[in-house]
Amino acid sequence: MKVFDASRPGGRTVFGALTLLVTTAVLAGCGTVTGTPGAAELDVRKLAVGKYPTDPLDSRMSYVHSKSGGRELAVGRLGDSVVIGPEVDPSFTHGVMSLSLQVSAGLGLVLSTVAEPVVERNNMMFGYAASASTKPLSTARDPDSLLAFSPFGGAKPDPDATSFNVTVLQFPDQQRATVAADQMEAADFDVASDQNQRITLDKQPGAKAHWRPGIATMGTTLAHGQYVISVFVQQPKPEVTELTKLTEKVLAAQLPLLDQTPALSPREVLRLDYDPQNLMRRTLHPGNYAAPNAVDEVTRTPRGFLHTVDDQPKWKTLLDDNGVDSTATTRNGALLLRTRDAKAATALWSSLAGAAASPADQSADVPDTTCVETASPNTKPQRYDDEDAWDKSDRYVCTLHYNRYVARVAGTQLADVKQRAAAQYALLANSQ
Repeated sequence: MKVFDASRPGGRTVFGALTLLVTTAVLAGCGTVTGTPGAAELDVRKLAVGKYPTDPLDSRMSYVHSKSGGRELAVGRLGDSVVIGPEVDPSFTHGVMSLSLQVSAGLGLVLSTVAEPVVERNNMMFGYAASASTKPLSTARDPDSLLAFSPFGGAKPDPDATSFNVTVLQFPDQQRATVAADQMEAADFDVASDQNQRITLDKQPGAKAHWRPGIATMGTTLAHGQYVISVFVQQPKPEVTELTKLTEKVLAAQLPLLDQTPALSPREVLRLDYDPQNLMRRTLHPGNYAAPNAVDEVTRTPRGFLHTVDDQPKWKTLLDDNGVDSTATTRNGALLLRTRDAKAATALWSSLAGAAASPADQSADVPDTTCVETASPNTKPQRYDDEDAWDKSDRYVCTLHYNRYVARVAGTQLADVKQRAAAQYALLANSQ
């Protein structure tokens, strides 16, 4: 699963396929951290946490609202309302890309070159794009993409797969969104006006679609209030009827989500809360300042989180069954999942632990913690944001639970990951 942060130089990429893990608990050592143990609880002051903090983030810093930070939070909020594959059809089993969009950053991956100046001219505020497929994508880059219009992250889809990309852009007002949608379609159609054919969607007559006979893809643009939705679908065979049906299914799943997500004014973007669910304060955060980022330092709904994983149906079942209502990730820190209650957290942790291979260590100073060394970490695709992602290295990954929370930490060295896990456990205890 590829997650792109297009707001950063070079459009750095997080390959965030999360692997289900198993083993026995680890962690050892002694140290001094704050906190007082409750009855029958581990004294977290005695855990070896190394350099990692165990106090809630809001006790170490105050978030300062800014345009850039607000925009990142707004993109994360929008991502929570972009459709995932299983919501369109159960056959879409793989999330293959998600992308944070800002003006002059990342648009060329999901919009045609001629459409980019259109959205800039109409003052696009921000956007989010996501793709799904019925089969996993190749890890090899598509030589034809050259990073220009790569709705599946530059990878070449399986020729037998059906795939789609949804891009949602917010504009300052409905008028500019309408103008942008019309101009985007016109510019894209005119690239090959002698070959393209316009298509009418019976279920969405306001949408503007076209395809090129003999090519197994279709592009569609639709203005919806202050949003513009761009849909790109690809199937094994160039059958316009099937392409049209799939496009209508994608829009049918996407539009209600936007109806539940009112567009934001610039002032509302500026005032967005860094930690609306009180999860960031409980998530391991090695830094002493908040730096919101729509990819790796943000609170997400379950849908937003599912954009970051490959096997969306399996993860969706885990989240649904255990009542996960919110997730958080912090830069170079951890992933945190909040379940309905402590019993559900134990069940989720057990499910994650039940699919892994061999343990990385056998010590057990921190309860309810499993750690593993991944099988072949060096065979995975090259990463470009190793210093930022919560799972900056998935060579060693520990999964733990406390109360209604399940957390994951990762790193290149087992000793370091043990310290991260101990610090995350202590932080959860100290945050009650």
